[in-house]
Amino acid sequence: MSDDLDRMSVTVPPSLLAELDEVVDVGEYDSRSEATRDALRAFVTEVKGQTDLSGTLNGTVVVLYEHDHSGVTDEVTELQHEFTDTIIAVHHVHLSDHLCLESLAVDGPGERIEELVSRIRPLKGVHQVKLTVVEADR
Repeated sequence: MSDDLDRMSVTVPPSLLAELDEVVDVGEYDSRSEATRDALRAFVTEVKGQTDLSGTLNGTVVVLYEHDHSGVTDEVTELQHEFTDTIIAVHHVHLSDHLCLESLAVDGPGERIEELVSRIRPLKGVHQVKLTVVEADR
């Protein structure tokens, strides 16, 4: 191993590891490590794109979460009420008996949108949070 790399250990569910192995097996990457480094770079880039937001922004926050996992449904609803100044519309879809997808249309100060995203992301039962910001001339 090269001297310019640090090691880390990650525990993942077997199903996710199987998916990673499939990506490696089709030849996209030479190893799990290479695929994981690429995924981490993409994750860091995405998170950085969702921080230090400023100005008035428009966009959508998409949230994938487990239905009624440790009260996450209630917590997401509470946040929606707390952010009525920023959330202008909500679309809720049941993807399965245990997964929900919510799309929150947002309009407001970037700092407030960033706060919303940072409050949703750590909730237990939330699988993914994606923010898409669009430039809208008013």
